Amino acid sequence: MATAPAVADAVQALAEKLGKQPVRAADAPGFIVNRVARHFYVESLKLVEEQVAPFEVVDELLEATGFRMGPFRLMDLIGVDTNFSVTSAMFEAFHYDPKFRPSRIQQQKVDAGHHGRKTGKGFYDYSR
Repeated sequence: MATAPAVADAVQALAEKLGKQPVRAADAPGFIVNRVARHFYVESLKLVEEQVAPFEVVDELLEATGFRMGPFRLMDLIGVDTNFSVTSAMFEAFHYDPKFRPSRIQQQKVDAGHHGRKTGKGFYDYSR
């Protein structure tokens, strides 16, 4: 609300100069990407929790439909702990709306120290 238009213009110009494609969005929890991406992760985790399909199958299917990475490979890349933290923050920011509820599976992975690539184990094993 207090950002001067000239500052926003300068940041946009810098991002473009760096080869990025900036967009302007109002200040909101998660802005655009994290708000939309939460459902990519949360629904995928629900499929696994409900034993509809194993996580590898969910990744394989979504990658076959054009996603560069399935949700579980992407969580491992970002960090399962980081992804869980963002999901938890979004859940709180949206007054505990169930559509943002964090998964028990993620909590268990975090508690076990399985944070993804950075620890060598997440949903996949990277220690080999």
